[in-house]
Amino acid sequence: MTTVVIGAGIIGVAVADALARRGADVIVLDMRAPGRGASQASAGILAPYTEAHEESPLLGLGTRSLNLFDEFIASTAAQSGRRIEYARSGTLEVALDDDDERRLRAASAWLDAAGVDHAWLDAAMLRSVVPAVTSEARGGLRVGSHGFVGVASLVSALAQSARRAGAVFMTPVEAIRIVPGGDQIEVRAGEQRYQADAVVVAAGSWSRRVRVEGVAELPVRPVRGQLLHFRWTAGAPPPCVVWGPRCYTVPWSDGALLVGATVEDVGFDESTTAEGVLKLTEAVVELLPGARSAAFVEARAGLRPATPDGLPAIGPLRSAPRVVMATGHYRNGILLAPLTAEVVANYVIDRKSDPVFEITSPDRLLV
Repeated sequence: MTTVVIGAGIIGVAVADALARRGADVIVLDMRAPGRGASQASAGILAPYTEAHEESPLLGLGTRSLNLFDEFIASTAAQSGRRIEYARSGTLEVALDDDDERRLRAASAWLDAAGVDHAWLDAAMLRSVVPAVTSEARGGLRVGSHGFVGVASLVSALAQSARRAGAVFMTPVEAIRIVPGGDQIEVRAGEQRYQADAVVVAAGSWSRRVRVEGVAELPVRPVRGQLLHFRWTAGAPPPCVVWGPRCYTVPWSDGALLVGATVEDVGFDESTTAEGVLKLTEAVVELLPGARSAAFVEARAGLRPATPDGLPAIGPLRSAPRVVMATGHYRNGILLAPLTAEVVANYVIDRKSDPVFEITSPDRLLV
């Protein structure tokens, strides 16, 4: 079976790897090298209980995918032979005022009702666990099952694993049209034509530009997020992801500290800006005062693919079932990569329709 995967971000390479390792002949097309879109500006936080509220379908998707991560990382590292930065060291969400505290205590209550392991830390306990946090902190919510992954190392390992399993990456290639047929699908990229048994559209914010003949345009729009990279110098860095009202921070084992992220509706502009750097710098200094002396390394920007209802578009098109969408993950592409790869591969290889498609079907957006 020949499958063309359009897009080589985290979702595209995860899907390509899953398909290739199950015996499919995989061709990956992208305008850039693997991971050079939104993925390169992602902090890699794995935190479904922070990203999704208790009534959101996103919570179920995120927790299911998080439960796949340990095996996903171990298998990818073994297959690729590459080290992946990964830690399940938890997250700490910090309250800086009364409103923050009320919100986090309410979150603690529903986590308690749901049986999720967590802890509310008062101000003294918070400072003992994370001394770097501001003395103004009122308390914090710690969720031990959360963590983070180094996105660049993960994308690189997935791409290498896929190549070892036979996948071919072709760049720079911009796929612009998909023409479904009987047993074969044609993918057009300029003057190039690719024939496939199945096509997976994982082009992130550019998915809207990949037109499927006879199907309405998928409403995915880009939302810019800027991310800062510092090197921590003020003693011991935070031992886990620390989330404040205006930013989050991710500490790496080598002393790097990632700080994110802005949310900007600016179309396809991938620029970093002085305003974005200033806002995030002020926010991290408010949260972790020691960041004043941190060495600034760089700023990055990426375009997150957003859908109108905030849920990803994953699954086959009803009118073209050999065309499978895997896009619109917005801020949760890294978290949802293992689940997306699993359900897409199961469908493409075995025609097994996962219950998740009832929530994520792209057809819900084509109205």
